Parts: sequence; C-alpha cells; structure tokens
Amino acid sequence: MRISASTIALHVAVLTLPTIAQGSTRQEFKEYCRFLQGRWIGDVTWVADFPGYGKRGDKVTCYFEGKVAEDGNVLTARFIGGTGAGTGLYYFDPGTKEIKSLWVNTGGGVERGTIRKSGDKWIVETSGNLKDGTETKYTTTVTSSDDGNSSTRTGSGTVGGKKADDQHDVWRRLDKRNSDHAHEHNDEHR
Repeated sequence: MRISASTIALHVAVLTLPTIAQGSTRQEFKEYCRFLQGRWIGDVTWVADFPGYGKRGDKVTCYFEGKVAEDGNVLTARFIGGTGAGTGLYYFDPGTKEIKSLWVNTGGGVERGTIRKSGDKWIVETSGNLKDGTETKYTTTVTSSDDGNSSTRTGSGTVGGKKADDQHDVWRRLDKRNSDHAHEHNDEHR
C-alpha cells in the first residue's frame, strides 16, 4: 500500500493540533469567589510535614478569610493554621481562561494552583515548593454543602515525590462578611 506525502502531512497536522482543554469562565470565577468569601473555620489534619505549619498527622483548627478586591477581579485570602499562616490570591487569567491561585506562607513555601468546576464540585490542582525547594503536588476536590456554608476537601498528593496522607478536611463558614454586598456593588459597575 502506498501512502502519499499529502496523506502523511494530513496525519501529522491532525496529530499535532493543540489540545483544547476545557477552561473556566469569568462567571465561574465569580461563583468560586462567592463560595470562598467570608470567614471559615476548619478541622484539618496535616497530610505531610509542612515547615512553618506542623507535622504529618497533627490535627489543628485552621482559619480562612477571603475578601473580594479590585472591582471583583481578585479574591485576597488569609490562612492561619497550626504554627503558621499564609497569604493568597485567586484570580481569573483571561489569557489561559483559568481560575488560578498563588499562595506564600510563613514557612517560606510557595504554591500555585488551577481551579475548575466539575459538576457541583471544585477541583483544585496545585504545585509548589517548600522553602528548601522540595516539590509539592496536590489534587483536591472541594464539595459544598449546607447551602454553601460547609465544605469538605478531599484529595491526595506528593511531597518530594513521596505520597502524602489522603486529605479529608471539614470547613464551616463563620460569616459572609464582604461577600454578597461586594459582588452586588461590583456588578453594578460593569
């Protein structure tokens, strides 16, 4: 069987087309912000040793606060847990059509994430580094309940290429401060 040069070129062209990934929308970003906004308290067990926070297996009470800023284009966040704290940003990247996050913590670690909606859940994929450069990777599924006032975070990942314990954290909202009013105000100006 003889294959022509044009047939080979067609196959190569089809096989090398960029993969079209399902991205997120700005509306989904706003929905995620409404979900995160306010103050939360969580029952967390560290899945690995995290310098600046605690040791693998430690059970701690954690606090999270999210506030919308910059006319609804970013959610600034603060996390306190164990012996450490972190500051984060959540934003919609219009170039990649993704909801992204960036966190820096008191242990000197940095974490970058991509968030996408899957049905009624949120999938959070993160990669980062501890202060000494050790690589971290996690995939977390966030499930909302109690009309958005509770959430469960389950998932797994690796630290330095070694499997961490499975995650199973439960969070509950303390209040929605800077949530509904902030979005209503920002949406009026669009």
